[in-house]
Formats: sequence, C-alpha cells, structure tokens
Amino acid sequence: MSGSLVNSSAAMAFVAIPSQVIWSYLAFGVVLAIGLVAIFVRGDWQKARGFDRLILLGPLFYAAPIAAFGTEHFTVTEGIASIIPAWIPWHQFWVYFVGACFIAAALSLVTGIEARLAASLLALTFFLFVVLMHAPAWAHDPRNRFGLTFVLREISFSGGALALAASLSEQWRERGEHILATIARYFLAIPVLFFSFEQFLHGDHVPGIPLEPLTPQWIYGHAIWTYLAAVVYAVAGTLLLVGKKTRAAAAWLGLTVLFVELVVYVPIGVVERASLDNGLNYVADTLMFCGAVLMLAGAMPREA
Repeated sequence: MSGSLVNSSAAMAFVAIPSQVIWSYLAFGVVLAIGLVAIFVRGDWQKARGFDRLILLGPLFYAAPIAAFGTEHFTVTEGIASIIPAWIPWHQFWVYFVGACFIAAALSLVTGIEARLAASLLALTFFLFVVLMHAPAWAHDPRNRFGLTFVLREISFSGGALALAASLSEQWRERGEHILATIARYFLAIPVLFFSFEQFLHGDHVPGIPLEPLTPQWIYGHAIWTYLAAVVYAVAGTLLLVGKKTRAAAAWLGLTVLFVELVVYVPIGVVERASLDNGLNYVADTLMFCGAVLMLAGAMPREA
C-alpha cells in the first residue's frame, strides 16, 4: 500500500511539470549523457589526470544548457520572439532557426563532429546577442546593474566558445597559443571581475552570475556562498586579466562555479522543477558559465 502511494505521488509530481519544461530537461539530459559516453569511449577520461578531468567536462557543461535553451525556442516561441528588436524582420523564423542551430551545436560539441565550426558560430552568435539586444537594452537604462550583468554574461558565453574554437585549431596544437584564446581570456576575465564586485556588494543575491533573485533562506549557508564566490572570482579574474597562471586560475574558477551550482542552484532547480524562468534557466545558465570557464582553462597554456 505504501509503495503504491509513493509511486502515485511521484507520478503526480511528474505530471505537474509543464511539457515545455520536460522537453528542455530531456534535451539537457540527453546531450549530457551523450557527452559523458563520448569521453569514456574515446578514452579521454582515462588519460586525463587532476584538473584535466574537470576541464574535460567543460564542453558538456556548456552544451547541455545550449540544448535546453534551443528546445525552449520551439516550446515557448512567442516569449522568445518578443525580446527580438522590432526592426529585425521574421521574428518567429529567427527563433526557430537559432533553436535548431543551438541543438545541432550542442550535439557537435559533445561528439566532436565539426566542433570547431560549432564553437566558432556559437561565439559569433552570443556576440551578436550582445550587439543587437543586450547592449542596446542596457544603454536605455545604464543605471540598471542587471542589464550590464546580462551583457557581460553573454560576452562570457561568447568567450567560452571562442576559447574552445581556439583550442581545436592547428596553431594551438602546434604552439599552444592562439590570438582567439587571448581574446577569450579577456571576454571572461572582465565579466568575472564585475561579478566579483557585485557579489561583494550584494551578498543576499544568488552567487555565480549575480542576477535578480535572492538566495532562498532555506539554502544552507545562504550568503556565505556568494561571498566565497566573490573572493575566488576576484583572485582568478585578476590572474586571467594580467595573464598569470591562467590555466590554474580558470580551473579553480570553474570548480568554484560548479560547487555553487551543486549547493545553490541544483536545490533551487528541484524546488522550482516546474518552472523554466525560476528553475531550469538559472540552473542551466550557471552550468553554462561553468562550462565556458572550463573551456577557457582548456585553451590556456600549461604552466611548468
């Protein structure tokens, strides 16, 4: 009898989740699973040691959220179309087109099939998002700190993809350096330092990417995670900006964001499991930022 009640409760909880949320979680999980299988089948995990194993997960952590966001383009089309500037024609077409490209790019990153092309196009796409949408929106209200956070978040996403594209180039393989990797380093260092400043000022807000929500009171440790992230961001961001110990700095930064994801955002995602805006999107955003940082670490030269 008790077993039947448990199964019934689980079924009711599943049914209560809207279909658009389920589809996004499904895309997220499928891409993550494919990536994990690919890492083990290729033998990459077995050959890697220490931080290199964490860095291996960067493309997976970046791609799974991209797949989830791409799926949203098909399930909440009208909402996404509404944020496209009015002067751009064919709003619905662009929503579907970008959604399909996101899903294809996510599969490309985790399988390694045309991964450099996919990473390059993702870097360009997020940079265009900044130029066409987020920067103009912030310019209309420059005192809005969250508007600037959106701008820098998209720049960091562009930088992560750019770093991966650089690490997959022949020049990087031969000499361990690439101009794109240097650009990517700045694309992440500047947002990280700004995020650090914001987290020191507003410890009651969620850590990682400091957006509008307050950290729920029921999260263990509450504001301590925001201040912890702020300290690591300040140190790692400074090292990335000046170009010292860049691989280690990015790896420690990625580990910190992953920790924040597990202790803050995964619990929020469980509680808000039926919501895209308040649950999955925040979980995916932070994991994608973690992936971007780890992809930067993979493009940085190894220190002696």
